[in-house]
Amino acid sequence: MTVTYAPKLRLAPLWPALAAIVLAATLAALLLPRSLQETAKQELAQEAHLLSAAIAWPSPMTRATVDGTLQRRIAALASGTHYRITVIALDGTVVADSSRPHDALATLDNHAGRPEVAAALARNEGTASRRSDTTGDETIYAARLVRDGEGGRWVLRLAKPISTVDALQAALARILLLSALAAVVLVLLVSWWLTRSLFVPLSRLIGAADAMGHGDYRAGFEIPGQSELARLGQALRRIAERADAQIAAVAAERDHLRATVAGMTEGVLVIDQAGRVRLANAAFAELFGVEPGAAAEEVLDLARAPELSDLIRRTLAGAGEQRAEIERLTPERRTLAVVASPLASGEGAVVVARDITEAERLHRMRRDFVANVSHELKTPLAAIRGYAETLTDGAASEAETALRFSRRILEQCRRLGALLDDLLTLSRLEGTEALAAREPVNLRELATEAIDLLRPTAEARQVALELETGASPVVEGDEDGLLRLISNLLDNAIKYNRPSGSVRLRLRAENGHALLEIEDGGIGIPAASLPRIFERFYRVDKGRSREEGGTGLGLAIVKHVAQAHGGKVEVESRLGEGSLFRVLLPLGAASG
Repeated sequence: MTVTYAPKLRLAPLWPALAAIVLAATLAALLLPRSLQETAKQELAQEAHLLSAAIAWPSPMTRATVDGTLQRRIAALASGTHYRITVIALDGTVVADSSRPHDALATLDNHAGRPEVAAALARNEGTASRRSDTTGDETIYAARLVRDGEGGRWVLRLAKPISTVDALQAALARILLLSALAAVVLVLLVSWWLTRSLFVPLSRLIGAADAMGHGDYRAGFEIPGQSELARLGQALRRIAERADAQIAAVAAERDHLRATVAGMTEGVLVIDQAGRVRLANAAFAELFGVEPGAAAEEVLDLARAPELSDLIRRTLAGAGEQRAEIERLTPERRTLAVVASPLASGEGAVVVARDITEAERLHRMRRDFVANVSHELKTPLAAIRGYAETLTDGAASEAETALRFSRRILEQCRRLGALLDDLLTLSRLEGTEALAAREPVNLRELATEAIDLLRPTAEARQVALELETGASPVVEGDEDGLLRLISNLLDNAIKYNRPSGSVRLRLRAENGHALLEIEDGGIGIPAASLPRIFERFYRVDKGRSREEGGTGLGLAIVKHVAQAHGGKVEVESRLGEGSLFRVLLPLGAASG
């Protein structure tokens, strides 16, 4: 398909230039003659001014001197020029004229009514242009009121034919005409060149683009030679060559989207408006206990979830987005958050299911934590209140009883203080600034300090504390936190040990980590309790733990301190045989 262009379109770029030439010619023809004439008048007025100073006026100015001497002087000044010099009396009588002999002056008309003379008499100077009655030529005049040596006043008039202005105007007209003809020729040449080099190749490209718009990407066309059109042609050719590739890419993108949905951890189910399953990923089938490999259209039936079916039905009925939590007991107990949203244009609905079992577990942990804190605070507060009320009711007068109750109140206050201290420590460890400042910490020195602190407690319980010799690993961290970690582990090993038992603390470095082991020969931990001993307020033996004055937060603090330092804590234990706690921490630069 070839597109043609009207001449006015091909000449469109040249019309402004042609219009500018015509406008310039018209304005020059209308304005230039008048402008030249006014310029000539001003120049002639200046020349008249100079001439008035150059004439040697006879003294005295008598009729004789005017008739003889002045006539000869102005004739001599005008000789060989196109100028005409006239001297006129105030009454309009011509007394001297360079273009007339003296004896012919009497035949000249009175010049008092001439515009330039009248203006000179009124305003000292004046100009005019007209055809001269004397010479018959188109002439410009400049008159000036002058004074002779005796103070007498006369009018000096200077005249010049404007044939030179007419000649200039005629020459200008010829130049403008030739310029217009040259412009027309240039416009025609440029139009021919544009048609041949631009519009014809462009029409072919437009035809090819139109064919592509109708789906014909194989329409052949020639690449123009011009760089700009060549780029356009190459772009069109690339579009034609890549059209099939783009269509294939769209198909691949669709397949990729399907693969992405299939790989999502959230379950995705797509239902059409008729309730038929169009897409179900593997995660959805797994969440609802559907065997792998089941056909997509069978997933909803195999899920056997009435709550899910009701959710989908309400969404397809136009109730908008629907949400629900569904409890699944098989293949394992799960809590699923399900959202059903309508698709655009009423094409069906998409269902997204997410496993929130862990989130629910954390929620229960938070709830249990609040309950445990409340209980732990309530018990010592109740004891303090009871003792205080007893003292208030009269027991304070009995010295022995008052002392015993006061000691118990102090003991409960210490218990509360320990609990609050542990809670603040956990809060700090879980905050964003838990380890804002790090420093090199020698674990052997820290272990020695912890043993010294707990030695009185160990001796009171007849438990031997032993720090095995070996390496002195250095880690980067919080010295107070790490001391708390070692002290809590040692304190537990002492409290849950046997009389005449022992606690061994070992330190070594291996595989870029500092390894701290605390082993005791105590009562051990039941296997069922091992996964939970690092939980807050969890106690294996609740009665003994309370008797020992523990808060139930010691091992939780140990775990958080280890994690805050980029490490971890492990435990091995057998009931009745003792326990081994192992802490791994990244070595610091000083250990290298």
